[in-house]
Amino acid sequence: MKERSRYLKQLKDAGVGKAILGVVSGIDRLKFFDPIFSERVYSMETIPIGFGQKSDDPLILMKMIGHMGLKKKFRVLEVGTGSGYSTAVISGLVREVVTVDYHEDLARIARERLLGQGYRNTRFYAGDATDFDGPLGLFDAAIILAACVRTPYFVINALKPGGVAVFPMGPAHQQQIARCVNDPDVPDISRNFRFYDLCSFNSIRGIYGWVDVDDTPVPEVPDKPGGEGEEEPAG
Repeated sequence: MKERSRYLKQLKDAGVGKAILGVVSGIDRLKFFDPIFSERVYSMETIPIGFGQKSDDPLILMKMIGHMGLKKKFRVLEVGTGSGYSTAVISGLVREVVTVDYHEDLARIARERLLGQGYRNTRFYAGDATDFDGPLGLFDAAIILAACVRTPYFVINALKPGGVAVFPMGPAHQQQIARCVNDPDVPDISRNFRFYDLCSFNSIRGIYGWVDVDDTPVPEVPDKPGGEGEEEPAG
């Protein structure tokens, strides 16, 4: 399929790593979206997925996954299951994915979709991930596919020492991809941050976004973000 080949070439030309491209090439994106959008599935556009939600920008998604530096032994937390496409990509790179979506119907549909395709290393939950009281354990890496206006400590605290969280950070009109390392030996958390590409996501639900918080303050951004650059995932 020409569209699929073009899609993979665009990702490769943008610097997406070989490990991610290898997994992406084996996933049929058509199985994750309504057939009415079939002509847009292998473009760089976002696609409606129901319940007022849309898919992630494919290139931004792959860059965010790349910044986690995933390894096969990793256990990963994903906040924002969506259509399940991002979950499928991550699950092909790691040992286990625990994914949470605020919308119960999206979580259910994604679960049925992925289990139907044979994905067995993924656990699904629905609800506000910022107020989740389930015994999820600790993670090697985490990704949030929704914008945060302040540091999402609920995810940082769920990481093992040295674990990496990647998420969009900034106000409603625009964010940057943020990468934060959980390093308890560094008292100034701003030193654990690096910032990358500009992006635009809907707000995360709960206390770290803007839709569920009255009188949202000025976005909390570390005073001294690190330098920019791309990182090749291991594996």
